[in-house]
Amino acid sequence: MSTTLGSIEISYAQMAIGMLPLGIVILLSAVYRLELIKSLVIAVVRACIQLGIMGYLLVWVFAQDNPWVISLLLIIMVAFASQASERALKGIASKKIKFKIIKILFVSIALGALSVLCYLQFVVVRPEPLWEGKYIIPLGGMLIAQSMVAGSLAVERLRSEFEARADEIETLLALGATSAEASRESVKVAMTAALMPIINSMMVLGIVALPGMMSGQILAGVSPLLAVRYQLLIFFCIAASAALVSWLSIRMVRSLFFTRDDQFIRLESLQN
Repeated sequence: MSTTLGSIEISYAQMAIGMLPLGIVILLSAVYRLELIKSLVIAVVRACIQLGIMGYLLVWVFAQDNPWVISLLLIIMVAFASQASERALKGIASKKIKFKIIKILFVSIALGALSVLCYLQFVVVRPEPLWEGKYIIPLGGMLIAQSMVAGSLAVERLRSEFEARADEIETLLALGATSAEASRESVKVAMTAALMPIINSMMVLGIVALPGMMSGQILAGVSPLLAVRYQLLIFFCIAASAALVSWLSIRMVRSLFFTRDDQFIRLESLQN
């Protein structure tokens, strides 16, 4: 059995054996008639194809060592992340509003996640060369993925808060409050909902589970102490990225619900 950079080589036969535990999902789905088998098969096929393509793509990107190629890949990742935020679009019938929210998430993730990535890559880690793909792509992927979750949660919760507090917001506006003042509680709840998952994850870091990045580095032969430092760095930056993306998303989505004269637009009216 050979090793690659400290990791044990996994053959295609071993991969096939490793898929056998999926039989548990199939069995339970069949016994309880969950109707998940088709979805599971599609998910497995998509995962294999998508990760396979990404693997070959990364081999090519790393060989190019070109900042423009790396930047383009990061932008593509942001674009897919903004379109995959189904939670933020749930319950919205208007294609126009959906497109606006996707555009907002794209801008928010690009500004929030990529700015934190630049800080982490160029100020903290400082690889040689600075644009080395094996650092910036995995770090960027983690930041973009977590930012997508945070932004999606923030937008979904803000929408639900505006829907639940519509009468309260209109009353505050009628009493002379600005749109920022009338929506303050809704924004507070949305920001909290978006940031609590990452804060809760940090609370149990190293006790309940060893995070993916740390586990991967240990499997690759890196010292556990060095792996700990990398994992802490990425978690700190994920928290910062999630906060920035949530704040930007909320600011921009909030503007959809208010006119320039601080008049509130209900969600049902927004979709017409």
